Amino acid sequence: MISFLRKIRQKLLSQNRVTRYLAYAVGEIALVMIGILLALQVNNWNEERKDKKKEEAFLNQIHIEFTENKIQFEKVRGFHSKSLKSCDWMLANQPFKSVSLDSLRYHSLWSRVAYTFDPSQSSIESLVNTGNINLIQDIALRKALIGWQDLIIDYLEEEKEMREFTTTHVIPFSMDNFKLYNEAERFDAVLSFDQKQLDKYLNLIARKKRILQAILYGFVEQDLKEDRQTEVEKVVKAMDLIIDQTK
Repeated sequence: MISFLRKIRQKLLSQNRVTRYLAYAVGEIALVMIGILLALQVNNWNEERKDKKKEEAFLNQIHIEFTENKIQFEKVRGFHSKSLKSCDWMLANQPFKSVSLDSLRYHSLWSRVAYTFDPSQSSIESLVNTGNINLIQDIALRKALIGWQDLIIDYLEEEKEMREFTTTHVIPFSMDNFKLYNEAERFDAVLSFDQKQLDKYLNLIARKKRILQAILYGFVEQDLKEDRQTEVEKVVKAMDLIIDQTK
């Protein structure tokens, strides 16, 4: 009987040792897992902190760049408006027999200039090309940045058309018909144009006017909805959003 009890006692002790060992092992595994999870969390925090700093750097660069772009855009749009007003003046006052020669010279010059918007896009290109666009947390801002390059390509089509038209038609006509090197001429050779020359000149001015109207106000078509945005409105809206959201 005593021998039997000793065997039971030894068995219980053995089981207790196994239980304690298992508990110890489970505890050690739990500690290791907690350590790993903490290390991963700390690493995630560090990565998030680095990404946040990168995002802030990109936002600051974009804000500076687009603030300057907006200034340039407004300046170029002002030049377009000035040129359009001069085109209107030229068409309204032809054949220029009773106008001031100084006014004729001024409006003739401004009706023949061609300015273009040349926005800086290095910050967006860097953001997209390096795959860092996902660093931008603001969804609306990210969408605006992704769509900017296509938007500006659409807008610049009319400006490129104007520059090409000016280079191909307006400037050659001016070189052939005005003594531009002679300040005393004051661009008033138009006063001695025959009807064929005058018609060609006015056609050039009228075409330039239509292109400028398309740049400044968009094409007006009856079948378009009244609330449809023009390209220039889309560009202004995108720039304002980008500038505001990157402050």
